Amino acid sequence: MDISSNLGVVVTIHDQELLIAYEAERKFAELNAPLTYVFVGHGPTDMVAELPNVIIARDLEENIETHKYLVDFTCWYALVQNKIPSCEFLALIQYDVSIAPNFVEKSIACLQNAPQTVLGYVPLSMNDRNFIRDNMGSEPLNEACRVVYGVDIHRLLKSHISLSEDKLWPTTNNVAMHRETLKDFVRWFTPLAMHMGNQKPAGHAFERAIKLYSILSGRANSYVDDVLSHYQLNSHETQDFKKDTGRLSQLLARNVMSRR
Repeated sequence: MDISSNLGVVVTIHDQELLIAYEAERKFAELNAPLTYVFVGHGPTDMVAELPNVIIARDLEENIETHKYLVDFTCWYALVQNKIPSCEFLALIQYDVSIAPNFVEKSIACLQNAPQTVLGYVPLSMNDRNFIRDNMGSEPLNEACRVVYGVDIHRLLKSHISLSEDKLWPTTNNVAMHRETLKDFVRWFTPLAMHMGNQKPAGHAFERAIKLYSILSGRANSYVDDVLSHYQLNSHETQDFKKDTGRLSQLLARNVMSRR
């Protein structure tokens, strides 16, 4: 399968000044793929609304921008529910990342080998406490899955970790997948999202739900761990840390990869 001209990159962003800085610094200029910014939230958009590669999610007929704590899922929902034309494969990345020059090429190579997988860029062991055992998104996700689908995720994930060869999960919301996989994920996760509502842990539940969906749908995960750096600016302040966003925003605009 040749997907070299059929992978698009979607950047979820909520700050128009940062978007303008990205364009001024030509952050994604060398990206050999179609690029779309999806502007989420209710911030000002007067300086970017007319740009041809910017979609304002709240202006679309179908949107859930009242649920800001669902973070990037509101972008995914908008793309699917409004049937926005897209490439066959999509790399869905957050605004607070920098990417390597070979980001597209390595993503394409991975998806060529496994087109039905969900590709993650920041893998971490599922045995890490931050996956399910000690994270604020764990219980809201478990409660929603129990009520909506009758699934006990703690029991399911414990069994999966024990039996599966893949002990990793694609942390963050930076992933790539086939557009039909995205459509199916949105179908599956929307009832869970609406059950959880606009509460702070919802975005953390969404992040972990990507792995859960992969398991339940029988889709494997694949990983490319050297083409994306996530600066984790914590813009919704759902975690107990703060960062120097001014300095990091400059690094992000220049597309500087963080040191490992």
